[in-house]
Amino acid sequence: MTALTLGMAFRCMDPPRHIFIPLFDPQKPGDEMLLVNLTTLRDSCVDDACVLHPSDYAELTHATTVAYSMAMTGKKSSFISAVASGHFVQLNSIPTPTLAKVIAGAHASPELSKIKKSLLPL
Repeated sequence: MTALTLGMAFRCMDPPRHIFIPLFDPQKPGDEMLLVNLTTLRDSCVDDACVLHPSDYAELTHATTVAYSMAMTGKKSSFISAVASGHFVQLNSIPTPTLAKVIAGAHASPELSKIKKSLLPL
């Protein structure tokens, strides 16, 4: 893999082996991205802007939320290197309607700063 495209998903090979989705605006030049992960939806979870179900993405087995509060910024090139070194494994891509839901949730989430939201596609 030499480049990221919107909709790609990856499983981290370190416990607890969450699924991660790189988000970025493909219309903007640069190497910056926002990395969000999916986690089990629990009553205590502050992230409820985007709840996903197995019908939204085949890799899911139960109600899951996008953990915007845990989102990290970073360089696409560094993430590609982490995939190449085996820290992440590429999964099937997120379906387009689900990706749109994840991006809309990111824009709506009070857990993301304006700086992090500036990395998102519109």
